Parts: sequence; structure tokens; C-alpha cells
Amino acid sequence: MNPTALMTSGDARRIILETIQALRSGDMPATTGMAIAANMKVLNDSVQVEINAVKIAILAKDKGHDFGRIVGLGQRLLANYEEQK
Repeated sequence: MNPTALMTSGDARRIILETIQALRSGDMPATTGMAIAANMKVLNDSVQVEINAVKIAILAKDKGHDFGRIVGLGQRLLANYEEQK
């Protein structure tokens, strides 16, 4: 696996921290850091939508509506580098 591969939300957090460090040290142009930040915001928004959907499913179940099992929260692969070979 590529050491900078983005496969999980933990990988995304690692990349955010690496970006901050690279910006501080001057190893990364600010424009690159801004592009990474913009992409991470989109990813964060996507995760938030997933969390909100789970909250709604839980609230609905309390009211007698069942949307099925809630599985894989926070474990969804962001990429599968095995398939890209």
C-alpha cells in the first residue's frame, strides 16, 4: 500500500496533520495546503451526512419506522488501491 494512501478517515486525519506540518516548515506551498484543506472539507461534509443519516435512522426507529441495520459507520473505505492496480 502507498504510505500516503487515503483509505480510511484515520488516513485523512493523518494527511491533515502532515499538511499542517509541511505548511509550518515551508515544505509545502500555501496553495497546495489550501487545495488539500478544501478537499478535506468536502470529505468531512460527507462523513457528517453519514452521521446525520444514522441519527435519523435511530430516531425513526424509536418512532416505529425501521430503515434496517446501521453498519459500517466510520469504516467505509475511501479508496481501494487493490482494485486500482
